[in-house]
Amino acid sequence: MHKPSWFQDGKTLIVNAKTCGINKDGHEQYIVNPDTGIRSNSDIDDDLAECCDLVKSGDFSRKEVFFYDTSRVVESGSYVPKYFDHKTFEGIEELAKNNQGLSIKSLGQLKKEKKILLFGGHGSPSSDQRIGEIPYIKVSDLRAGHVNINPTNMVPLALAKKFWGADTSGLKAYDLVSPERASKNIGEFCVLMPGQESSVLTKEVIVVRTNTDLFDQFYLLWALTLKEVVAQWERIVFMQTNREDVGKRMHEILIPIPESRELADKLSFQFRDYYQSLEKARRIFVDAIEHSSFSHHIHLGE
Repeated sequence: MHKPSWFQDGKTLIVNAKTCGINKDGHEQYIVNPDTGIRSNSDIDDDLAECCDLVKSGDFSRKEVFFYDTSRVVESGSYVPKYFDHKTFEGIEELAKNNQGLSIKSLGQLKKEKKILLFGGHGSPSSDQRIGEIPYIKVSDLRAGHVNINPTNMVPLALAKKFWGADTSGLKAYDLVSPERASKNIGEFCVLMPGQESSVLTKEVIVVRTNTDLFDQFYLLWALTLKEVVAQWERIVFMQTNREDVGKRMHEILIPIPESRELADKLSFQFRDYYQSLEKARRIFVDAIEHSSFSHHIHLGE
């Protein structure tokens, strides 16, 4: 029997097309001019159809089309095309190759070696329980590198302790927090500033903390915000019904590891200077309003 051109023994043909002609609401998706933002009235944005037409003609030149070992696909238990696209790793591999003193390891490896701690949030109190003094941090409160306290989302201390499972939250200043699901910002890390440690974090977040003398929180933030690292999250964020989800696949994210603390501090000094300067300014500001003859209602931490 004649085998089609797309058939290879032991290999699976994968088409990682970005669009398929319909949007999330099931309506036709038209091409949008990137320069003007104007949507076409007739041209359907359907990369999948274009790739399939080329494959049928024996053309495998599109970057969205590639072959992958079938045994590894089955072993992974994941059947999402983008998960097998190695191109998302090329950037981080090139970065380590071109920068002396840097190697790469996955978050999972670092966790196994106990160089980082990686854990989730506390829980999600219902809206009618948000009548206290302890900040409840939702996914939507994580924006632009900062954890934003919403004064309308505060829970009683007694309830907070139930979610913490202890008298304190277990959080530390400069912990890094990112949405873990139900957000377009998965993989974008924000800094928990001093004074914000006594908070309840929604369960749908990731918390990363250094656990080694080789690098500190500011180096971790430097590494996790590299475009070569951020690009990898696209590969592992899957859609679960109508919500984005990353799960334990976050362990596969590769980040650069420095050969020395000196190198780590040199690379990340601007991150350290920025966040420590913010804390110094916050402290001066809080002291000033606490000793003011006027009363203010503003929540900037203790």
